[in-house]
Amino acid sequence: MSVNEGSLFHLETLNPIHRFTEALAGSCLDPHLPSSEGDPRELVARNPDVFTQGGSWPRDVWVTGGLGATLDSVLVDTGDRQELIDLCTILTVLGINDPWVKLKQLAYLLSRSPHHVTIRLGCDMYYRVARRILKSFDRLGEPGDYVINMRQCNGSDAVELALHSAWKAADESASRRRLGTFLGSYHGENLTASLISEHRPQHGSGRLLVEEASNVTFFPTPRAEESGSLSAESLAVLDALERDGDDYFAVIIEPIQWRNSVHAVPLEFLRRLRDVCTRKSICLIFDEIHNGFGYTGTISFAENCGVCPDIAAMSKGLTSGHGSLAIMVAKRGFSEIDGPFAGKSNAADMMSLVAIDAVLDRLLGVEPNDVDAIPDWLPAELVAELRVGLLDTSYSLTVALVDSLFLELRRRFPRVVGASTGMGLVRGLVMLDEVGRPSEAVASAVAKQGLANGVYVRQAGTALFVKPSLVLSPAEADIALDGLSRTLTQVTQGRCEEGRSG
Repeated sequence: MSVNEGSLFHLETLNPIHRFTEALAGSCLDPHLPSSEGDPRELVARNPDVFTQGGSWPRDVWVTGGLGATLDSVLVDTGDRQELIDLCTILTVLGINDPWVKLKQLAYLLSRSPHHVTIRLGCDMYYRVARRILKSFDRLGEPGDYVINMRQCNGSDAVELALHSAWKAADESASRRRLGTFLGSYHGENLTASLISEHRPQHGSGRLLVEEASNVTFFPTPRAEESGSLSAESLAVLDALERDGDDYFAVIIEPIQWRNSVHAVPLEFLRRLRDVCTRKSICLIFDEIHNGFGYTGTISFAENCGVCPDIAAMSKGLTSGHGSLAIMVAKRGFSEIDGPFAGKSNAADMMSLVAIDAVLDRLLGVEPNDVDAIPDWLPAELVAELRVGLLDTSYSLTVALVDSLFLELRRRFPRVVGASTGMGLVRGLVMLDEVGRPSEAVASAVAKQGLANGVYVRQAGTALFVKPSLVLSPAEADIALDGLSRTLTQVTQGRCEEGRSG
C-alpha cells in the first residue's frame, strides 16, 4: 500500500521504497540532507564567482521539492516560502517527480543492466524504445516507412542531424544547396541551429564564427487573415518554392513558433507546403522540439494535423525531464548519415531511454503484455491511468483548464490581456500596453512579477508562454489564476500611477 492513494505521490511514500530510504537516513546518501552550505540568498550572491553569465544563473526562486505542477520554493530576496505553480514546464510533460518514471528508472538502476551502452553496442531497451516510437509514426503511412536515430543529446543536435540527413540525401543534385526557414523561428543553440533561427540579440540569439549562412532563405512568418485564408505573404512563399524549388534541399518549420509569441502556423499553410515540397522533391522538416510528445495531444504533430514531414526532430517531453536525449525520425529515403553527426557519446545514457519508455507508458498506456504485470501495491488511480494513458484521460481536461484560465484573465483585465495564441498545451497569452498594442515589455514584467505571486510563466515575444504539464489540476489552475490576477493588478496599478505622474 502507498501512503498517498492518488496517481501523483512522492516515491519515498511507497512502503517498499520507504524501507530502503530509511536505511539511508543520516548517511551521506540521505536524500533529505542539504548538498551545499549556505542559505539561498548567500548562494545566489556567489553567482558571479561560480557561474558563467548570460542566463545560467539561478536567481529569483529556490526550489526545495515539488510534485506535479507545484514546486515547493523559497523567494531568494525575502526568504519567504511559497508554493509555486509551474505553468511553463517546457519539457516536464508529466510534471515534477512523476512516480512511474522514477520507479522505472530505480528498478533499472537496481538491476544488472548496463547504465550506459556506447555506440556499436546493443541492448534490449534501445530496440524497445525505438519500436514504440516508430509505432506512432506507422499510423502516418505504411509500417516501416520511418527510421529513427536516438543518439542525440538535445534539440539542437536533433535539428542539426535532420539538416544533415536532408543535405546528404540531396548529394546527387548539385543545384539543391538552399535551405528554407522562417522569420520568428527558433531552432536551438548550436552553430547550425542559430544560423537558421531569426537573429534576435535582445532575446539571447548569439552568434559563433559567422554571422549568417548565405544559402539560408528566411521566409516571412506564415499567417492567416481574419477570414481564415492565407495571407498574401504566405501565398508568396508557396509560389517562391514552386518557382525555385529545384534550388532547395530542405525547408524546416516549427508548427508552433514559441519564441514568436507562440504563433501557430496555419494548418492550411502546412498542407500546401507539404504539397509543394512533394512536387519539387524538397525535404520537409518539422522541428517538433516544443510541440511533440504529448503537448498537442499526440506523440508527433503529424498525427494531430494530418501533415506528414519527411523528417521530425524531437526532444522536449521525451523524458519529461528525467534525462537528456533527442531523436530524429525520418522517412527511409533520408536514413543515410555521415559521421560525426550520427551519434553523441552522452546520448548512450540508458536512464534516458528508460525514462522515454516510462513516459510512453504514461502518455499512451503500458504495452499490452505489461497490463497484467503492473505491481498490485501501486495506488489504484495510477494503475488506471497506466492502463489507458494520460493523452486519453487528461489531455482535453488540461487544455480546458488553460482555456478557462485565459478567458477569465481576459474578462478581468480586458485592457491588459489580449489574444490567445498557440494550440493544445503550447500556448501564449498576449499582453497589451496602455494603448492596446502587444507589448514585450508588459509580457516581461508580468512574467517576472508572477514569480513573486507564486506562478511561473515565461515571456515569449509579446506573450506569456504557458506550457503546463498534463497533470495540472483544477486546484492548481485556480491558484495560478489568483497569482496571475494579483500580478496583472500590480501591473495595471503601476500603469495608472505612471499615467497620473505624467
